Amino acid sequence: MKKQISGFIMLFLGATLLPNLASFLYSWTLNGSDFEQTWILWATASLTVLLIIFGILTLLEKTIPIANFVILLGFIFFQGWMLWRNQFEPWIDIGEIDLIDYSRFLTFIIAFIGIACLFIKIPEKTLTITTDWQKKWRWAGLIFAILGLGVSIVLVVIVLSGDKFFFTTRFDAYLGIGIAFFFLLAILFGFRKPNAFITAPLLGLSFNFFTEYLWLDQLLRKIGSQMGSQIGQDENTIVALKLIIGTLGIFASLFLMIATKKRNSTPD
Repeated sequence: MKKQISGFIMLFLGATLLPNLASFLYSWTLNGSDFEQTWILWATASLTVLLIIFGILTLLEKTIPIANFVILLGFIFFQGWMLWRNQFEPWIDIGEIDLIDYSRFLTFIIAFIGIACLFIKIPEKTLTITTDWQKKWRWAGLIFAILGLGVSIVLVVIVLSGDKFFFTTRFDAYLGIGIAFFFLLAILFGFRKPNAFITAPLLGLSFNFFTEYLWLDQLLRKIGSQMGSQIGQDENTIVALKLIIGTLGIFASLFLMIATKKRNSTPD
């Protein structure tokens, strides 16, 4: 059980890094030889690949705890350094708390939970399947996934059909296509048997959409009065859609996760 939880967390964390890695690669493609390659790019790429690969291997019970421990510890050090450089150090310089990167803060904490799961003994329970109980959660997850797929398509259409945006780029449309793909997988597999190989990435990407909304909301509150004329209605709609997509994806993945569990048997 503890390996399954640790593997799910690693796959989830890998998925949260995917948009960052994709952003680097997108900028690299646009700028070509002018793109500056930094150690942050290679650290992000390495951690993304390792978390996803070893997360999958752990779910398949084909890895060893020490490997997971080293990878999660590396993730913690990387996120901790980024938090210090981009959050705590600037806050100290200006003497106040500014914009909060909820994504890094929360994944930093979740990585510690992933490490704890490697060492904490979780008792196994004798369980039995209750089909009707699972079907209710499965259908709830499917409904949220279908809605999420629809909203993701709307986001893609608005971004690709728009002319000028202040924050939004075509890359946001590509992210919309990416999460739409995982919504579609959740729908297809949800009808048969949802599993962590689908729900963990969907949860990670949805988490990114949700925390990006929180970041943009803070930014708009801070500079909205100065930049209000440059931020059109379509862009405000896109920001709201990111919140909706993130929320729908989180609930869809959580409900489908619950549907994979087995319920305690009850005496007759």
